[in-house]
Amino acid sequence: MSELTTKEFNVIYKKNFKEYFDKPLKKDGFYKKGTINFYRLNKLGFLEGLNFQRHYDRVTVNFFITLTCCQAVKDSIGIGGRLGNFTGIEWDYWWDLSDEETIKVSMQKMLKIIQNELYEWFENLEEEKMIIKQNLNQKSCDRIYVYISQATLMAKFKKYNEIIPYIKKVEEEYNSYPQEEKEWDWVKNIMEEALILKEKVKEGHKSIDEYIIWREKETLLELGLEKLLK
Repeated sequence: MSELTTKEFNVIYKKNFKEYFDKPLKKDGFYKKGTINFYRLNKLGFLEGLNFQRHYDRVTVNFFITLTCCQAVKDSIGIGGRLGNFTGIEWDYWWDLSDEETIKVSMQKMLKIIQNELYEWFENLEEEKMIIKQNLNQKSCDRIYVYISQATLMAKFKKYNEIIPYIKKVEEEYNSYPQEEKEWDWVKNIMEEALILKEKVKEGHKSIDEYIIWREKETLLELGLEKLLK
């Protein structure tokens, strides 16, 4: 990279990024938003996402599944990780971009991992029982996030009798917070969503179903992904 000016490097990087990521990912059904983010909907209606993160002459990819049925987690990378998870080296592995030939080799390797190991991971989580299990076993976020998203998953999959038990867990977590933390916006948002779900349960199954359909559409609109709406 030292032999290239910043401008020259950026031109080479963008050219190869288009060739090795833009074109094949679009062919695989992804919609590119901005310059580094790719999204597509899976068969459950959840978002599969890729976020390319470059730091000077290194690059990695964050991957995630967004539960569109849950407003509280729409901006979170709760279910996911980094592409390094599939290398057998380290989860926080970064690929070298030190020169043009290395850029090509690195991007080819990354694309191969994306289209094989990562796509297989995405496919496994298109199964109802697998996404429920994966979400419940999350370790990287507060439990209140897990419980509110589990409540919405129960609503999504019409497991109506299991919604309230998770809402109660949300309330228990909330009650354990100091008063100062209860005033945080994200905590208030979670409680608001829990109360809405609670009300929908009282109104009946039809009301729950209609709410989830609305919530999934609204999530895509809020994320600026209206092009993914069918």
